[in-house]
Formats: sequence, C-alpha cells, structure tokens
Amino acid sequence: MGLFAVAFAVLGTLLIRGGPAEEYRDEIRPILEKHCYECHGPEKQKGKINLSSFSEFEKVTGASETWQTVLERIQAYEMPPEGKPELGYSKQQRLMKWLRGLPKPEKPDCDQIASDRNANFYRGYVMSRRLNRSEYNYTLQDLLGVDLHLEDLLPADGGGGEGFDTSGNALFTSTIHIEKYLAAADRALEAVLPDEADGLEPAIAQARARILVATPGPDRPPRETARKVVSAFARRAFRRPVTDAEVERLLTMFDRAWSRGDGFVPSVRLALKAALISPHFLFLAEPEPEEGGVHRLGAVPLASKLSYFLWSSMPDEELLALAEGGQLLETNAYRQQIRRMLADAKAKRLGERFALQWLDLERLGGEVLPDAKRFPEFDSELSTAMKREVVEFFNAILGQDRPLVEFIDSDYTFVNDRLALLYSLGNVAGQEFRQVKLNSRDRGGVVGMAAVHTLTSYPFRTSPVLRGKWILESILGEKVQPPPPDTPALEEAPEKVGHLSLRGQLEAHRAKPECASCHSRIDPLGFGLENFDVLGRWRDTDRGQPIDAQGTLPSGESFTGPAGLKLLLLARKEDVIKHLVKKMTGFAFGRELNKFDQCVIDRTMEALQANNYRASIMIEQIATSFPFQHRFYPKQNVAQTEETSE
Repeated sequence: MGLFAVAFAVLGTLLIRGGPAEEYRDEIRPILEKHCYECHGPEKQKGKINLSSFSEFEKVTGASETWQTVLERIQAYEMPPEGKPELGYSKQQRLMKWLRGLPKPEKPDCDQIASDRNANFYRGYVMSRRLNRSEYNYTLQDLLGVDLHLEDLLPADGGGGEGFDTSGNALFTSTIHIEKYLAAADRALEAVLPDEADGLEPAIAQARARILVATPGPDRPPRETARKVVSAFARRAFRRPVTDAEVERLLTMFDRAWSRGDGFVPSVRLALKAALISPHFLFLAEPEPEEGGVHRLGAVPLASKLSYFLWSSMPDEELLALAEGGQLLETNAYRQQIRRMLADAKAKRLGERFALQWLDLERLGGEVLPDAKRFPEFDSELSTAMKREVVEFFNAILGQDRPLVEFIDSDYTFVNDRLALLYSLGNVAGQEFRQVKLNSRDRGGVVGMAAVHTLTSYPFRTSPVLRGKWILESILGEKVQPPPPDTPALEEAPEKVGHLSLRGQLEAHRAKPECASCHSRIDPLGFGLENFDVLGRWRDTDRGQPIDAQGTLPSGESFTGPAGLKLLLLARKEDVIKHLVKKMTGFAFGRELNKFDQCVIDRTMEALQANNYRASIMIEQIATSFPFQHRFYPKQNVAQTEETSE
C-alpha cells in the first residue's frame, strides 16, 4: 500500500470515529447507560454519583474526581455489582482505557493551605480548642508530676474531623464542663498541696516540692514568695511565658485568701486554682496575627501543637525553652525534638490515644459487649487486656521504628496471662504484658487480635458482615454505604434457621440483587476471620458444622482463612498504609482533611516507600508538613473589632 493510501486510510478512520466528544457519545455513554444508570442515574444515585448527568463530553472533563472514583471501582470489579448485567472483558477494558485517558484531578500546590481564596465556601476551622478529657488528665499529670486519674470526672468527648477527639469542631464547652473543671482543680490541688506537709506519700511530697519552688522566710515576704510560685506554675500551665499583668491577676486570689487568714499554702492553692480554670490552661490557642493570610506558627504555639500531637500533653522544659528562645523554628532543631519526643516514654500515649480511635476499639467493653450468659469469660479485665494488646503492639512498632506493614502481618504480639489463655499460648504467667513469638500466621497483625474479633461480632454470634465492613473501612479506608432501612436482619436462633450455617444464610441473603452489590465486597473479607469466635478464640466448627473461611472477591481473587486474608491485604499494602497515614494526619491536624492536605499524604507515602515504611518517617513527615506548621487567618473585620473594643 502506498504512502497516500495509508494516509487516506488513517484519515478515513479518524473521520468515522470522530473526536473525544463523538467517542463518548457513540461508544462510552451507551456502555454507561446499560450498566451504570440503574444505580447511578436520575432515579437512584448510589454513592451520590449520577452518571446520567454527564450528557455531553464537555461535562465529563470538569468532574475528574468523580471519574477517578468510577475508574477505581471498575478496576476493583465493584462496578457493576454482582447481580447486574456484566460488562464483559472487552467492554471493561474499553471503559478503563477511556477512563485512564481522562485528565487526572489537579494536584494542589503543596505549599498552600485551604483559605477563603482557594477553597469554595471555606469556613476555616477552630482557631482554639479546649483540651479533651485525656489531654486534660495527661497535662495535669505532667504539670504536677503525679497521676491523679482525674479523667473520670469529665464528660466523654465525641469524635470529629477524621473521627478523633482532637477535632476542635467537636470540643464544645458546656456549663457541665466548667463545673467539672472546678471540681477537678479542687481535687488535684488539695491532693498535692494539703495544709500540712507531714506524712505525705513520696509521690505527693515530690509533687508538692515541684510546685512550691519557694517558701516564705525572713528575707522572703509571703506575697513575693507567692509571686515566684504562681509565676513558675502559670508559665508551665499556660505553656508559654506569662506577663506580669497575668501573674498579678492570679495573685488577687492569693490576696483574698491571705486577707481572711487562710495561711500561705491555702492562699497559694486558691491562686493556682484560678490558673487551672483559666482558658489559657484549658484551651490550646494559636495567637492571631494583626494581618490576615497564611502565616507560620510561632515557636511557642508550634511547641504545644507538637507536644499534644506526640504526647497528648504539655511541652516539657526542654521543648518550651527552645520555643521561648526561637530555636525550635530551625529545621534541624525541630527534627531533633521530634525524634527525642518519639523516644520518650510519653510517646506511648499515641497507642492509647490514636490506635484505639483509628480502629474504633474504644467502644469495646462499653457499648459493645458479648452476651454474658454465652460468654461468661468476658469481663472488664479481659476487655482491658484485649485493648492493651493493640496499644502495646502499636507502641512497639512506633518505639522500635519498625515497618508499618507489620500492622498487617507480624510474627509476634503482646499478651498477659488472660490473653495467652484465650490464644492457647503457653508459658505466660501474670498480668504484665510481654512480647511473644507466634508460631502461626493466623494471629499476627491487627486482624488477628481478639479486640477486633469481639468488636466486630454481635453479642450472640460472629458477623462476617461487621468484620468485612470493618476491614474495608478501618484498614483499607473504603466507604461502605449503610444498608437500606427495610433490610431484614439474619435470624440468630438455631431453631429458626435449622442446620443452615451462618455462611449459608448470608449467601441466601446476598442472592437478592438489592443486597448483592454491597455484600459481594464485604462478606468475603469477613469469611476470612470466621475461624475466630466472638472472643477471638480459634475454632474449627460452628453449630456442629465445619468453618468455611474461604472468600472470593468480585475481582475473582480467592483466599482462605486469616493467613490468606493477610496475604491479600499485603498485596494492597499501599492502600492500607495510605489510609493509616491519612488517619494519623487527621489526628495530628485536629480537623477534617481537605484537598490541600493530600500533598502531605502523598509526600509521606513517597518517603515511606523510600525508607522501608519505617514508622518514624510517617510522624516526621506529618509534623514537618506545611499545613501542620502554618495557619490561615481571615482578615479581621475592622468595624466589628472597634465595636467589640468599645
């Protein structure tokens, strides 16, 4: 064939096929109409996606994030769902090729944060927030030098933002909080500063000496001595240098008590109580600059932001001194402090504060309880041990700077005698937790832990649905739509289901087209954990029938049992670790993440991939990120400011 003939043939093909608009109209939209519109069309919009709204190609190009989601679902064989007309190999490949050719969602500048200029309807986020219940207790513990367990006095905090109680939007303050703060301050100060110092326990005596840095004497008048005590205490309590005016304001309470003859210690106690119920103690505030816009945090507020991220508590003397001197803003000094703080014992609080919320395990032992008659072994001691295993495991990975993939699979865990008995592990005595080596791959990693198995069970039986949903949401970070309100529950009583196994019930349930779309994703993952009973004990039978722990995903991938499930998760380790990074970022930022925070997640993943997924890399990347160290401050309304000042 000659050159001109080839040219005409190519031109003819192009004329017949047309451009992108014709390709969408003639080839792609018909596929969508047949296979997608029933669930994502004018009458029903699952996942809030209406593909029928993209009538022309021009509308497609302006919704890159929507089409990226469609691509991910088709690649995972989740669309179209089971029970609907299948795409077939050729249509699926054609559709994926077209989707991959679309413009990708625009990546924001990594040196920006959300503001009222670059984000539509930007509402900002809370400029200051109160300490949550755990942070309050840890801060008092570090301030006084003794743990008085005062968190039980305060109301529980709800989760906000990315699901954590560090979100300022959820940390409202009520009159009940004020009453409880007054009671907590009284209890704390009366415990460490009683009128008489005789016969105090060593810990209390040490806390008393920590506060009373000076005592009255011939050359030290009571008020000047009180000034020294109150000034030193307020600096640490407020987590910043204090002004003379602030100290004088606190000393008015000393004067009031002293004038009525209360004595030195009771008078100082009243002044310190004023400090403990001050907003400067109860709230984390980032001072607002005179001019609006994006500003880097000052060294002192940055010190508090870092310490409450890593320690859930106040800065120690070294961190605060560096902040006061301005050295904390130097890159090397800041990174050194991150590493020092991670090596400190207080960093173990991350396991309790982050890990349990990330995995939704705080509900265990409270709103989630196995039936007492069927599972009499479960008590508060076992519930605490189950959660403690997760905390110790998380802290070992962080403290030893181990690879984050060990959250998926490991050959070790942490147990005491109660958990060892539950897991049929020998040679473990006493309540102290210790690291043990596992001989089976069924146990290692978070999916092999009893806390997870109990959390994702009903009081009377296990639930592959709850377990599969938990894996999708908490481990893989995928959204699972709630069931329709009229969805019938599975029968629990054996006399009602006869010899039909739980798996048989679920398979009959998802045979219904309206149920298949979700259960085809959820149930197979849950089946992989069916060898674990409600308490996490290994079992080979259920209701007299052998356990079938085999699962087949919509993609056709099959696995068997916990070990097979973990191999599946290891194959998707990027998704697992990326979700972990996202959750840790939300915990650190204390707010809901936005598109500008995606850079933090992407850069953290790149750094982790280059450093064997070491845990410290994740922490450093988040703490040194632009959004962590910067804030957007809206311009103040001058008229409103003048009106307020009047």
